[in-house]
Amino acid sequence: MSVSADKLAMQKAIMNYIDSRIPKDKNKAQIGTVKNGRIVIGNSNYSYVPAVDLYFGEGSRVACLQPEQSDSAIVVGVL
Repeated sequence: MSVSADKLAMQKAIMNYIDSRIPKDKNKAQIGTVKNGRIVIGNSNYSYVPAVDLYFGEGSRVACLQPEQSDSAIVVGVL
């Protein structure tokens, strides 16, 4: 395996670990992906607001909170 293939395999293993351990509870952070200017979490997509000054773009994996009765996700971290 090349260095870049090793890095990709490690990133995938980390994402799988995170995805399997973050509960699908609205009060807990969830992992989403930025697609077409929205956050996709599972089968749903949301507008978003970054909680702090974060750099991320199309295709980024992000940790989000979803306040109750809100159609927006709050981005609290970039993975």
